[in-house]
Amino acid sequence: MPTPLRVRDEVAPRPVRHGAVWHRISAEPGYIRAELFGRETVEETRRFLEAVLAETIEHQRGQVLICIRNSKPIFTVERYGFSRYLEIAFKSEHKIALMGDSWELRVAHQYIATLARMRGVNLRTFLDETAAIQWLRSSETPSRVPGRP
Repeated sequence: MPTPLRVRDEVAPRPVRHGAVWHRISAEPGYIRAELFGRETVEETRRFLEAVLAETIEHQRGQVLICIRNSKPIFTVERYGFSRYLEIAFKSEHKIALMGDSWELRVAHQYIATLARMRGVNLRTFLDETAAIQWLRSSETPSRVPGRP
């Protein structure tokens, strides 16, 4: 795979394909943009989240915009190790904006956001990408869950 083109602090998007599913992750000014297309399985979700995590570490960015498109909703979040990702997001104080392009995805994302907030993770769902990016770039910090540092 060719090395991504670097422009200032940005990286050209790199589409990664696994059968019909594919994702594209890029470092944008102030946040990581991660898009997932055609996801059907829990394993595809896990691979995508591992790639997103790698990019946040590589670019040292804690703000992440995740856009899920043309994908099946997944409610069995523990099957892809959701708790592990929440723990990483909590410890790293990540700020995550989650968007889906269907009603079913948005319902699943609301469920994920509820679980995340219960664990003290600053994750919100959005219908509008502009609003999501504004929130990611804002100085708003999460309110911690009682009993968590």
